[in-house]
Amino acid sequence: MLNVKSLSDDFKRLGVEKGDVVLVRASLKKIGFSGVRAGEIIINSLLDIVGEEGTVIGLSFTKNFFLPIIDKKYIFNSETPPNTGGFAAAMLEHPRSVRSMHPTNSYVAIGKAAHDILDEHDESSTCFSPIETIVDMDGKMILVGCVFASPGFTTVHLAQEKLGLSSRSLLKGLVGVYYQNNTEVKLFKRRDFGGCSRGFYKFYSHYLMNEKLKCGNVGGAYSICMKAKDAFKIEYDLIKADNKYPLCDDPYCLDCRATWWYNKKDILGYLLRILWAKLHRK
Repeated sequence: MLNVKSLSDDFKRLGVEKGDVVLVRASLKKIGFSGVRAGEIIINSLLDIVGEEGTVIGLSFTKNFFLPIIDKKYIFNSETPPNTGGFAAAMLEHPRSVRSMHPTNSYVAIGKAAHDILDEHDESSTCFSPIETIVDMDGKMILVGCVFASPGFTTVHLAQEKLGLSSRSLLKGLVGVYYQNNTEVKLFKRRDFGGCSRGFYKFYSHYLMNEKLKCGNVGGAYSICMKAKDAFKIEYDLIKADNKYPLCDDPYCLDCRATWWYNKKDILGYLLRILWAKLHRK
């Protein structure tokens, strides 16, 4: 039976310890149940381990739009529902949760370091700056049930940011959202992008070769855990050697094939493939 005790035991075997700062991405259905109540059980299992000195963090990312067709009725605020799944929604429902106020890439946290990690993350920040704080705090990252469906650790995006790649998107300044700033509604234009993450599985073999990755099951879900600073170092070195290393293999992926200045050579081929596909359908 899945309960706080059984899941706490699973997380401990995966490497979660008392006092840890832990960034979690989870598929509730893969674990063995769904719904906000299920999210509460996962959260309580983690909090049971990390205790009063620890902190649990989730991704509570929200919508953004191309500016020519922006939804003026959609205004980000602290209550905006996330589009990152049931775990994030359950985190936001928790009475002790703290949410950052970045208009498109907010995070939610519960625990001692929640304010230290998230209070300064707003419209003036880069999308993935809280990940750097987690690295500096010697935090850990866990993928639960989404190891292959939504691959990779969020430190990959931090590595891209530190290498100056996140700001080299053709979408820069063309995508944004309205957000609530005290009593005013303002327009936020994104300046940095993480892009597609479907190619992040390529890093898994390097984590294993460096003996930094722990694997196991949480409930019925295959899961992995790793220290954020270890993942970041491996990812940074690989991306520095080859900026395009994290890109996915899908020739029809808009993000990977046609939005990066450092991958301009793929743009023409992508456009020709899309045109041919449309002509073929007609």
